[in-house]
Amino acid sequence: MRRFGAACWEVLLSFDRSAGTRQAAQLSFFVLLSFPALMLLAVWILSNVFDSPDVRHDLIQEIIDNLPIEQVQGRKELEDMLDQLTEGAGGLGLLSVGVLLYSVSSAIGGLRHAIETANEKGLHGPPFPENKAIDIGITLVTLPAALVFVSLVLSRDLAKVVDDSVFLSWTAAHLGGPAGIFAAGLVFYTWIFWVLNPGPTTWSSAAVGSVVTCLLIWLIYTALQVWFGITGGNSAVYGALAGFLGLLLFLNLASMAVVLGAHVAAVWRVHRGEAVAAGRLG
Repeated sequence: MRRFGAACWEVLLSFDRSAGTRQAAQLSFFVLLSFPALMLLAVWILSNVFDSPDVRHDLIQEIIDNLPIEQVQGRKELEDMLDQLTEGAGGLGLLSVGVLLYSVSSAIGGLRHAIETANEKGLHGPPFPENKAIDIGITLVTLPAALVFVSLVLSRDLAKVVDDSVFLSWTAAHLGGPAGIFAAGLVFYTWIFWVLNPGPTTWSSAAVGSVVTCLLIWLIYTALQVWFGITGGNSAVYGALAGFLGLLLFLNLASMAVVLGAHVAAVWRVHRGEAVAAGRLG
């Protein structure tokens, strides 16, 4: 227990020394800037794959339902704003899609910078052109995988096919629930902490950082649901602004969880390296 407490203290010190709160603010800012482009790109892909106008509304509804702002004033206004934002996204041209992809990759860039800053050896990644290519490549891999994940829940067209399979029906019924989202988060952050960290990285360190990140985000989500459930109806801020502020608060706190998870992964690598070295000497 003493070693565990010392490791936790080491993580907090590392987080503080690298200005973790600033890294989290930067990450949430990049995610927020990338969100409109991400929505347009997601709607473009889903609309062209399923050729259904209902996909856009289903996607917006699913996003809103999985944010801890159910009781916040302005939820409906936020839905309407996203609906207007993505209207006509299904008819985007390839050049526009390329620009959107570049914009969305900035969120991965924010993640990469936070993970590099947490690196225990102070290592940095390659220069900008290569870094940006990596960000875009990760986006190209992650976005389709994420859309496959949500498609089982969102698409009415796909639901007709899913109903014919017992396995797919069970998967679709549970995929959008807390367990499915938590599992998807574990896979995503494990991969992100592994692929974006400069220098040698073990899967175990990435997995430990991912578990901590997902647990913290779940706690933040639950706490905000309770808080907004108590205060949302009596807020002095109304309309879309209330929903937007609720979204900002969640993004910032969740970004802190991600940055902290990166530091956990770094501390884990240090201690595992020391244990391996001691074992060899012994």
